[in-house]
Amino acid sequence: MRKTALAASGFALLLALTACGSESTPTTTNTAAQQADTKPASSLFNDAQEMVRAASARADQAKSAKFTMQMDIMGMQMSGSGEGSFEGTNSQMSMTMQMMGQNIEMRMVDAAIYMKMPAGQNPGGKPWVKMDLNSAQAGEMKGMLEQSQQSDPRKILEVIQKAGKITKADTVQLDGQEVSHYVLELDLKKAGGLGGMTEADLAELPEGTVVPTEIWLNRDQLPVQITMDMGEAIKKIAEKQGEQVPAGTNIGGKMTMKYSDWGAPVNVEIPPADQVGEMPK
Repeated sequence: MRKTALAASGFALLLALTACGSESTPTTTNTAAQQADTKPASSLFNDAQEMVRAASARADQAKSAKFTMQMDIMGMQMSGSGEGSFEGTNSQMSMTMQMMGQNIEMRMVDAAIYMKMPAGQNPGGKPWVKMDLNSAQAGEMKGMLEQSQQSDPRKILEVIQKAGKITKADTVQLDGQEVSHYVLELDLKKAGGLGGMTEADLAELPEGTVVPTEIWLNRDQLPVQITMDMGEAIKKIAEKQGEQVPAGTNIGGKMTMKYSDWGAPVNVEIPPADQVGEMPK
């Protein structure tokens, strides 16, 4: 189960970090943006793809947000918070994460990633390490960079657009505001797998493996909360791979992302030069 849990936590990280210049977003059109502008807050979508197009169009317009993340899987707790702007090659991001008792800080600005690792784990003895996104090292660290592209909420919407089906829609109160609430089934195989899964894992994935997903949109059709419950999917994948799931095991696996302050300015500072070392080659 440990291997499967680590793969799932990799997906959590993949969703927790903000876009590093990726231009790939769900299909949006001017019509989608106009529908988002004119659709009454009390009017609910019945089709996941239509809902994603409207929410993505609004996210494209806002371009930035603050976010938080929480997840507990197989006893491994992970949380984080940050802010990011989603503007392709001009994207910026800063975030802090708490994982397995350690704090990690990350900044993305000017086509480079800066990481502040826990004390004693920094190459060269400096607090920060730098990696140029255009360097050969970046190509070698493709997995980490793909993770760093994904907490742009449009990336989660992209997954929902590929393989999501709305099973319930209603209007509720969340954190003091009226929101549209959607319950979805996310077909893991149709989604092409999730973070930490290889092509071999995807080939072994049982048909019909579903990740229960919920999304809350505010009156402007912008995401304010997204949850995914990966518990049952983790169990199925583990069993398919021959791993034993002890009876009574609390797999957990529910991840919650919250978004706020859409459209607020984001200004990420580069760490002082004398505190930055290069990533080892």
